[in-house]
Amino acid sequence: MTAPTKEELEQQEKEKQAQLDLLNQKDSLSLLEQNKQKSLLDSIANDSSLTEAQKDSLSALTLKNNQSELFGPFGSAAQGQTGVSTLENDQFKIFFSRKGGHISKVEIKGFLQYNQKTEDPYDKEPLVLMDDARNKFEYYIPMTGTPKGDISTADLYFEPTLNDNTLSLRAYSDDKSKYIEQKYIIADNYAIEYQLNLKGINTLMPRDKKLVLRWDNFLRKIEKNPYYEATMSTVYYKSTDDDFDYCDCRTSDKEDLENPVDWISQSQQFFNSSLFSKEGTKFSNASLITKVVDESEDHLKELYSMVTFETKDSDLASYDMQFYIGPNDYDELASMGNSFERIIPFGWSIFGFISRSVIRPIFNFFALFVSSYGLIIILLTFLIRLALFPLQYKMILNGVKMSVIKPEMEVMRKKHKDDQAGMQAAQMKMYQEYGLNPLGGCLPMLLTMPIWIALYRFFPASIDFRQQSFLWADDLVSYDSIFDFGYIPFIYNIYGDHVSLFTLLWMISMFAFLWYNSKHMDMTASAGPNMKMMKIMQYSFPVLFFFALNSWAAGLTAYMLFSNLLNISQTFITKNILIDKDKLRAGMLDNKKNFKAKPQTGFMAKYQQILKEQQAQEKKKKNK
Repeated sequence: MTAPTKEELEQQEKEKQAQLDLLNQKDSLSLLEQNKQKSLLDSIANDSSLTEAQKDSLSALTLKNNQSELFGPFGSAAQGQTGVSTLENDQFKIFFSRKGGHISKVEIKGFLQYNQKTEDPYDKEPLVLMDDARNKFEYYIPMTGTPKGDISTADLYFEPTLNDNTLSLRAYSDDKSKYIEQKYIIADNYAIEYQLNLKGINTLMPRDKKLVLRWDNFLRKIEKNPYYEATMSTVYYKSTDDDFDYCDCRTSDKEDLENPVDWISQSQQFFNSSLFSKEGTKFSNASLITKVVDESEDHLKELYSMVTFETKDSDLASYDMQFYIGPNDYDELASMGNSFERIIPFGWSIFGFISRSVIRPIFNFFALFVSSYGLIIILLTFLIRLALFPLQYKMILNGVKMSVIKPEMEVMRKKHKDDQAGMQAAQMKMYQEYGLNPLGGCLPMLLTMPIWIALYRFFPASIDFRQQSFLWADDLVSYDSIFDFGYIPFIYNIYGDHVSLFTLLWMISMFAFLWYNSKHMDMTASAGPNMKMMKIMQYSFPVLFFFALNSWAAGLTAYMLFSNLLNISQTFITKNILIDKDKLRAGMLDNKKNFKAKPQTGFMAKYQQILKEQQAQEKKKKNK
């Protein structure tokens, strides 16, 4: 009902495409100028009236004039030699392109990624980020006397100076007294101190224009299940005066931020590349776009960020920033401050709180003593089932109470078999007389749902489980395939191309549990249409989840299997050992004997009134 209309979707797509066209407009202008220049040089090279020396001299002069026209005082920086400089510590190795002065590749040490190009789906290679040739990290610097009104750092060649852990890349103006510098400093973590310095060009920059950073990232496919990975990859951001937020993960999306922004993170399922503003350098506003691509593409998703800075009117204008390029490790991200750890998709509201502040600390405690992550899942499952047992006991007790008065319930149903409203009223009366709670079977289950949903988000978002094996599962954050049958149309869209054993075993255990429970419940036609519908729904539930969970994290489906096995054990022990059915029945009969009706209030009073009105209407129909 709340889904956008076809017209609204078309309008949204037009707006996204317009934004992408705006991003590519400057590329088109640059390409046009390059084509004009190439045409001039080709005509000189093909002029047979010129000697080779004259051609070389004329080509050099043409190139210089064109570059001076396009890049103003930085015409000389538009020529140079391509090359790569590097910085390295124990965490990563960073490669910098001298053309543009930006990061061109980052090798994250200690992590492997799945090689998407080999026929073996389990083949791995060193993990690399930000290495796509289509990526961009360039500044549009306002500059008077240039055709476009600015120059792009992507067109300039930067001269490197390496000093220990500091790399300085400078693009000099024609007189060498003015320059654009990008400075990178690494320490012993995943953070990179980053500074953009503009020396001596403040007089060439118009005051009515702002400095703009363009950051395009074509994400590399890293994980075993790229489709699953894509649904957890997007752009996160933190507004200065607001909480963190993000672009939609599952569809193409656009966010226009008009207020200052503290940081922007281009994040995948377990790794991210992020840029922080520091004191004295604020991102005035930003435009963020995520673009979903087809599974057949060689990259995962496209992320675009356009960030605006206020220009500084000083001879040496410094813009201080900081990169974080590395894993989505909770402690590492939290050490960066400013709610940066929230880019880990643990969920929102109470579910996120349970994942971050309850389940994660318990998991970390177990990890101090147990090396197998699969065993930690079993311990975590046991602890959760133990904590939830008081609620489960009430639910089981309520079910046993229903079963011990089954003969009385059957007599009541036969008496009112042609009067549905009368049956419901008599049933409510019996509940009161025998001390039964009609919601006792579902309320405890509802109270456990926040924990289940929190775990549903916890396993696929926790990097600790990444590429950890257990039993037949080789990666607990991806599916645990025991048989890959390949692409089959229609089947692939609803089930996938493999069989996940944890999911299959969970479904079988659910059927076993439902069968065991149904032996103690009245599922006959005399129980009414609601009970028959309940029987259909409860057996449909495992089947639906069997299809839905086939490609989800093996850690989650392993938890569901172990939890269900413990649930079956607890139910069997409680019904057959902890609860004395004869004693329970005697107590319920005694409760009926001493029962004194009391006026009902709240929900029960309203419900009884509804039943009375239904009875009156049915009686009126029969009289007619």
